[in-house]
Amino acid sequence: MRYIEAVRAQGRNLRTSRKAVTDHLRTLDLAPWRNRRLALVGMGASTNAIASVLPGYWSAGVQASCWLGSELELAGSAAGIEAVVAVSQTGKSAEIYSVLQQLPEACPRLVVTDVASSPVGSLAEATVPLALLEDSAVRTIGYTGTVQALLLLRDALAPASAPAADWDQLADGLEQLLPAAEELAAQLLPELRGVTSFDVVGSGVHAGTAAQGALLLREVCKLPASPYETYQYLHGPIESAGPGRALIAIGGARERKLAESMAAAGTTVLLIATSGADQGSGGPVVFRLSQPDLAGVPAAEAAGLAQAVLAILPLQTISSVLADDRGCVDGEFRYHQDDTKVE
Repeated sequence: MRYIEAVRAQGRNLRTSRKAVTDHLRTLDLAPWRNRRLALVGMGASTNAIASVLPGYWSAGVQASCWLGSELELAGSAAGIEAVVAVSQTGKSAEIYSVLQQLPEACPRLVVTDVASSPVGSLAEATVPLALLEDSAVRTIGYTGTVQALLLLRDALAPASAPAADWDQLADGLEQLLPAAEELAAQLLPELRGVTSFDVVGSGVHAGTAAQGALLLREVCKLPASPYETYQYLHGPIESAGPGRALIAIGGARERKLAESMAAAGTTVLLIATSGADQGSGGPVVFRLSQPDLAGVPAAEAAGLAQAVLAILPLQTISSVLADDRGCVDGEFRYHQDDTKVE
């Protein structure tokens, strides 16, 4: 599937995957993963999805930490974990396969994957099949589908907590935002043509969004891009910002303040805003995640978790138009790595 086609198909995929994941979770005995110190482990986009949902696990009282597969294997028993939720969409991630092999038998393994019969899936006591639609070479449908599945798992692990999102409305909300996201990308293209590098910044659920957005700019557009947690960005990395570079800030009040100050300094700035009024002339371009016709998308705390899915949309459309403009071949990776997958 072409990249932009996968972006446009995400609403349909969220509905399909949600039903499959929800139905499967009802059949699982999750007791081995409840009330235990969980390691949520992934690589690449899967790690970014984990980072996006982690605040939701914490708010539900679930003790969870985010690990790269390679780092968890290095830490071993020093990690202090009692159970693992591993994420590998293909089920072939070499680092995930290796760390699951090294875990002690007493540590239960749950794998979230699109291929339950895969090498990684074969090492698990239980799997959660994602049931994804056909995807682009860059994991697009896979990313938002994984975020949703991990939040559904959070709901199942902590049933006494409020649901992470209004699941009946999330896919509708994404589809309603899609035209505005495509219009935004077309609007920004002339200004972004001259940009030499991107900083993508967010906090809370949007630390993961920032990481995934930077990865898309690298994979799809072949452009330098770096992700930062907002407050970490303020402690030094901000010093490289200026004319000819772009800042994409995702979040609320602190990100708005950052976006306004960087726009005044001559940096090209996009603010993906979750609250507050739109910016006037001379400030950053603002893309609003909430619109009046999205009444069904949950507000307040639940909306923050839903935005872990919604906020990646403008970054997807921007990377799509930039890639087309730069003549990048859709779905083509320039550098093949022969040791990141197992068969």
